[in-house]
Amino acid sequence: MWARRGTQPEVPAPGQNRKRVIYGGVDYATGRITTTVTERKSGWDFIAFLTVLLAAYAGKKIRLVCDNARFHHTKAVDAFLNRHADRLTVFWLPPYCPDLNLIERVWGHLKRTVLANVLYASIDDLVRAFRVGVRRLNGRRERMSFVFRHDDTTKKAA
Repeated sequence: MWARRGTQPEVPAPGQNRKRVIYGGVDYATGRITTTVTERKSGWDFIAFLTVLLAAYAGKKIRLVCDNARFHHTKAVDAFLNRHADRLTVFWLPPYCPDLNLIERVWGHLKRTVLANVLYASIDDLVRAFRVGVRRLNGRRERMSFVFRHDDTTKKAA
């Protein structure tokens, strides 16, 4: 940012610390992205996402790779996973391994290409922009090479 010498530049800011939590999954075979948007991180909101995922893939077996966030391991989540064990298998990643979680690559891409350096008038405008970004990618695996390329992870380990 620049300003004339002797003047203080004004930087617009939203003025509120509002946030939304995105739960999401990406289908490795097709590039299909399934998301839910909530106001908080909780076991119940995670269950709501899992319910949407089960409906989106009705009649199919789902293998979900998840990080080890605390809210993923509530009694309610454990009971839900047990009730749906015939259709939903969760593979838990080790703690603090975002490079192994493919959805983190989607989030990073959307932050860089859609959400960065924009001051949205409201949290709803930001969520709308996020959804537009997801729609541009959704089901277009050829546009998502950044998700499926794994050489960047192996280079870090070497």
